[in-house]
Amino acid sequence: MAVKTFTAGSMQAAVAKVKESLGSDAIILSTRRIPKGVGNPYGRDVFEVDAEKPDIPSGEMPGNLLNLSQKRELDSLARQGITDESPPPKTWEAVQSELSLLKELVLLSNQAEEERLVRRTPGTQKILNTLIRCGVSERRARKVVALAEERAAGQETTSVSREVLTALVQPIRLTDPFGLSTPSAGLQVAAFVGPTGSGKTTTIAKMAAELFLKHGKKVGLISVDTYRIGAIDQLKTYASIMGVPFLPAFSRDDLASALHKLKRCDVIFVDTAGQSHLDTARMRELKTILGSSADLSIHLVLSAVTDRLDARDVVERFSVLSPQSLVYTKVDETKRAASIFDTMAESGLPLSIITNGQRVPEDLVIADKKSVLGLVLGQSAPKTDTEH
Repeated sequence: MAVKTFTAGSMQAAVAKVKESLGSDAIILSTRRIPKGVGNPYGRDVFEVDAEKPDIPSGEMPGNLLNLSQKRELDSLARQGITDESPPPKTWEAVQSELSLLKELVLLSNQAEEERLVRRTPGTQKILNTLIRCGVSERRARKVVALAEERAAGQETTSVSREVLTALVQPIRLTDPFGLSTPSAGLQVAAFVGPTGSGKTTTIAKMAAELFLKHGKKVGLISVDTYRIGAIDQLKTYASIMGVPFLPAFSRDDLASALHKLKRCDVIFVDTAGQSHLDTARMRELKTILGSSADLSIHLVLSAVTDRLDARDVVERFSVLSPQSLVYTKVDETKRAASIFDTMAESGLPLSIITNGQRVPEDLVIADKKSVLGLVLGQSAPKTDTEH
C-alpha cells in the first residue's frame, strides 16, 4: 500500500490520525517535527508521520511488528540528527521538546502493545476491569491478563479467570517469622515500623494474644513510641489485659536493658513510633535505637488504604531499616486493597500477616495465597496452582 503522510499539532494527534485512517496495525515509517517559521513567531511546530498499512491481515500481524515500527521511528529521528547539514543550534527548549517527543512515542507504542495483548479472549475486558476496580494498576492488570490468556489459550473464560488469579499471586512471597502456623524454637524479637496510623500497636496486640492465648508462648512487649500521646498506655493496657510483661524504652540503652529483662520470653514484640517516611532525621533516630540488638527482626506495617504510589515511597524510605517482611492492615477499610499486589511485586519483600478489622485477636490472618486473594478481591478465590 502507498505511504501516506499525516500532519497535526502534536505527535499524539498525528498518530491518532494514522490509527483512524489506516487502523491500529499501521506501520509508522518515519516522524518529523517541523519548527515554526521565522516569519511566524506566534505559530506552532508541526508534526508529520509517514505510515502505511501492512499487506498482511491484521489478525496475522507478527508480534514483533510493533517493535520494528518503533525502531524505524527512532532510526528516522537519529538519521535526521546526523544527516542534517546545517542543524539549528540546540537550545534547552529544543532538547526538552525532543525528549517530550520521544516520551510520547514510547508511551503510545507501549499502549498499543498492551491493547493488542488484551483483545484475544471474549470476557477478558470484564476481568481486566475487575482487577483495576479492585486496585491493581492498569499496567500490571494488563500484563497479568495477557499472561493468563496465553496459558489458557483455547479454553473457557472460567479457565482464564483461574489463570488470572494464579498469575496475580505468582510474584508474591510468603513468610511466617513469628511461628503462627508452624512452631518455632528460640527467642524471637520483632520490631514493627511504619507510617503513623498504619496499625502497628493493634497488630502487635493481636499477635501477642494469638501467641500467648492460643499457642501458649511467653510473650513480652516493649514500646519505644515516645512521640505519640498515650501510645505507651495503649500497649500497656493490652499487656495488662493479657497478663504479659510490658516495658517502655526511651533510648538505645533502654531497649537493650528491656530486651535483657525479657530474655526468658519466647517472643518479644517492639512497638515503634509512627512517623512520616519523609522525615529523614526521625528515620535515622529509629535506626539508631533499633540497632541495639543484632537478633532483632524488623517488619514494615502498611495500611491497605495507602495509595499505591505512596506505598512505593514508604517501602523505599523504610528500606534503610532493612525490613524482613510486610504486614498489611485495614484491608477491610477499602475496596481497592488489591493495590498490595503491585507493592509486593515491586518491593520483593515477603508478606507475613494481614489484618482485616479491630478485634483482638480475631481479625488476624496468617498470609497464604488463597486468603490474600479472598481478602483483597473481596470474594472466595478458587484454588490456584501456586498455593502451598
